[in-house]
Amino acid sequence: MLAKSNLLTISEERDFSKLMIDAINCSVFLTDTNSILYYNYSFDNSFYGVDIEDIDFSNETHIIYNRLKEPHTFKIINTSNTHNGRPIYILKDISKEIEQEKLLNVFLHLDSLTGLPNRSKLINDLKNSALHILSLAIIDLKDFKEINDFYGNQIGDFILKSVANFIQSMLGEGQSLYKFHADTYCIANSTLNQEEFTSLVQYILEKIDEEVFHYDQYEIDTRAIAGISFSSQNNKLITADLALQSAKKSNKNYLVFYDELDNIEEYKNNMTWTKKLKTALAEDKIVVYFQPLVDNKTLRVAKYECLVRMIDENKIISPFFFLDIAKKTNQYTKLTKVVIQKAFMAFEYLSFDFSVNVSYDDIEDETFIDFIKQMILKYNAHDIAKRVVFEILEDQSIKNYDILSHFIKEVKALGCKVAIDDFGSGYSNFEHIIKMNVDYLKIDASLIKNIVKDENSYKVTKTIVDFAKSLNLKTIAEYVESEEIFNITKDLGIDYSQGYYFSPPISSPELESC
Repeated sequence: MLAKSNLLTISEERDFSKLMIDAINCSVFLTDTNSILYYNYSFDNSFYGVDIEDIDFSNETHIIYNRLKEPHTFKIINTSNTHNGRPIYILKDISKEIEQEKLLNVFLHLDSLTGLPNRSKLINDLKNSALHILSLAIIDLKDFKEINDFYGNQIGDFILKSVANFIQSMLGEGQSLYKFHADTYCIANSTLNQEEFTSLVQYILEKIDEEVFHYDQYEIDTRAIAGISFSSQNNKLITADLALQSAKKSNKNYLVFYDELDNIEEYKNNMTWTKKLKTALAEDKIVVYFQPLVDNKTLRVAKYECLVRMIDENKIISPFFFLDIAKKTNQYTKLTKVVIQKAFMAFEYLSFDFSVNVSYDDIEDETFIDFIKQMILKYNAHDIAKRVVFEILEDQSIKNYDILSHFIKEVKALGCKVAIDDFGSGYSNFEHIIKMNVDYLKIDASLIKNIVKDENSYKVTKTIVDFAKSLNLKTIAEYVESEEIFNITKDLGIDYSQGYYFSPPISSPELESC
């Protein structure tokens, strides 16, 4: 028991409490039904004079105007505490995170050169049933590389913008134009029938062939080719691209993909790989490879990602050939469980952190979290729970974020960490990242591999890093394939790098650094 001399007087305790509350970097105030009775320094500094009736505390977030009449978005992070029956409110200013989210969405969904929506935006729009997209046409410029090489990048950029404006001028109210990478465009159609849309695409191709683009004293001609899809399945983008590639091979101006096209070879291929996968699962021929993640400050291996492979006829088979089959035949979670068990076995007596990939389908399986708990109990020689990272791919398969959040809460309670994979791919939901208690953002490979030559990829990556730092999240760069890419990721402040510049996936974790 403390001596009386060590006890704070009521006055001293009150002063100490006020000092601690004023030190909190959040607005804290005490209110009755219609007025603010007490506030801390953070609230006084920005929001003195705010009318309590203007604040709707039933919402999770609220916009409050400060004394300079500037809007700030606040998250109410605690409304359960009271003082003498009066509610105490603690508000966290998330204005910066909201602005960064808006900026990231602009970067991720717009083509920086033309200002048109990009491929990521189209992917989102295709999922929006309200837009009722019936068909797509992907248009490629046949000779753009020659134009760019001969006239230079400045004129090349002028042609890309001019063609975009030219196509846009021929579209009606029910068509939208998107700009893909390099010299590729896409038209999404919501109103025209098959014959009308095909005629429109033909007309656009003819007009591009006829048009002469003028830049200073230069007269520049270009030609275009198209692939059209009227598929009724959820694969319009893929099938339009298949039609485009077929048009290029057959030297035609355009080709159309219909659902009636012959799929016999695809069916045969699916049957073959389904059989191979079942055999591999039954005969313990699913194996794990390990790719190191290097700490960008120390240049030493900090952790490994565990990647699935299959043995078939004494060959190591990439997941490219069997992962989709596993999803379609309801064997995906079986694969995930095999990888988790083999990863835990490999790292039980090693000091490295390690990550395993899990999908929303895995998380939705009611037995999955119990399986993880069993693995932690079985292989917990060196506190393995604190070393495992579950990488979650946030994609179009996520139907219920409450289920995802509950899984994250459960594995974090076990001591595990969580990463969001392929962040910046176009599916990423920044609002959910703010709410979810994750540890890492793994930046999408499509951004990292283009970061040297594509200014937009650089800007998006930089914004993601700043966004992550504001939330105290660590960042990982995938697809670090060269020293040039690595130097940029390091300069941007990314925490870890992963890619062939350091090491390909290997059959067992190595104890030495790269």
